[in-house]
Amino acid sequence: MGNSGPASCMYTLNANQQKAMDNLVIGVDIGGTHITACMVNTDTGQIIEGACVRGEIDPLQNKERIICAWAETIAACAKQHGSSVDRIGIAMPGPFDYEKGISLITGLHKYECLYSLNVKELLAAELGIPSGGIRMMNDATAYLAGELKAGAGQGCNHVAGITLGTGLGSALYENGFFHDGDLWCFPFRESRAEEFLSSRWFVSEYAKRKKEKVTGVKELASMANDDGAARKLFEEFGYTLGEVLKDRFFDHFPERIIIGGNIAKAWDLFKPFCEEVLRRHKLSCMLAPALLGENAALTGAAYLWE
Repeated sequence: MGNSGPASCMYTLNANQQKAMDNLVIGVDIGGTHITACMVNTDTGQIIEGACVRGEIDPLQNKERIICAWAETIAACAKQHGSSVDRIGIAMPGPFDYEKGISLITGLHKYECLYSLNVKELLAAELGIPSGGIRMMNDATAYLAGELKAGAGQGCNHVAGITLGTGLGSALYENGFFHDGDLWCFPFRESRAEEFLSSRWFVSEYAKRKKEKVTGVKELASMANDDGAARKLFEEFGYTLGEVLKDRFFDHFPERIIIGGNIAKAWDLFKPFCEEVLRRHKLSCMLAPALLGENAALTGAAYLWE
């Protein structure tokens, strides 16, 4: 979506769309190849049914086309709901200066054209709104914020959120404050934790051991009942996750760790081994699966306006 049209695209909303509602915010989740925009009710933490739009993004396009594609998706969300584009919360991967809205992404094969640019101002200009109508936060932090408000973290005061997928995302919440996580680069086994806690570890390890290629963790999980090598990988993954959590949080362990991401869909295959490590070291912590799925980051980003 958004890559076939002209590089410049401005949006004019009709009178009905200009009606603002105090409890509604457009929550936006921007990934490496997609954008999702949904209308979120910040009173209830619920996403409004029928007011979600998803677009595919080519992260190697020029800045005009990328900003245009993002604006197109956000405007389409507002149009579906029949309200205005005046408050937007965006969950965005880093590195990024979220307060100023400046991209620091470079060397990651995505959005290189936005490096050092004020993305907030560019997007606001494309939508025809003040830049103050856009707030941004780290995507892993947004995911945790969503789970705290409407998911597995409700009622907790000290929580860590972890996303397990193509990379390792993390965030921390304690005493009313969010902190962007550093688990991905945490030193581990003469490397960093992400090298052992991501989907590429599963794929590369299976190829080494079986001399066969698999597409990803979903395929391995479907094979686990009959394939001992696949099952063993999840066991090792669980032990590794436990060791990383123990090393990172040993002196100040959260009361709950919420785990999401695509690998978490195979929760039952690795969770027991992670818990075994924590018990062995007498660490009291509840491991909880994320409840909101992909909606967590959308909900969390919307709460930037709470």
